[in-house]
Amino acid sequence: MLRNLGIQVSDDLIAELIKDASKTGNGLIDENDFMQWVTKIQALQGLDVTTSGGDSEEEITRDLLAAFKVFDRDDNGYITRDELRAALEMIGEPVTDAQLNQVLALGDIDHDGRIDYEEFVKMLL
Repeated sequence: MLRNLGIQVSDDLIAELIKDASKTGNGLIDENDFMQWVTKIQALQGLDVTTSGGDSEEEITRDLLAAFKVFDRDDNGYITRDELRAALEMIGEPVTDAQLNQVLALGDIDHDGRIDYEEFVKMLL
């Protein structure tokens, strides 16, 4: 089913994602948890980040925040270099150090070595 969604991941990563997506931590995901997880992955891959005619500003904001939260693994409000690398590798986009530097240079507007939500939105839109 994940392949039909265009998501390519290893078995180990699937196990980790299921654990993360499970609200109870028991490894079981209900339909709502699954749909939230799919939305996050799609937003991360850029499928829901731009307007597609009928998306409201609220829907776009929600999708961008979901994508940001996928990157911000420790939920501290910032995407670090390591979090950026991990998120890109999670969606099958391994990056070199030079590529990471380029992304950080584009997104890190205040040059503090990390990307906050506002910088993330500006980078994507």
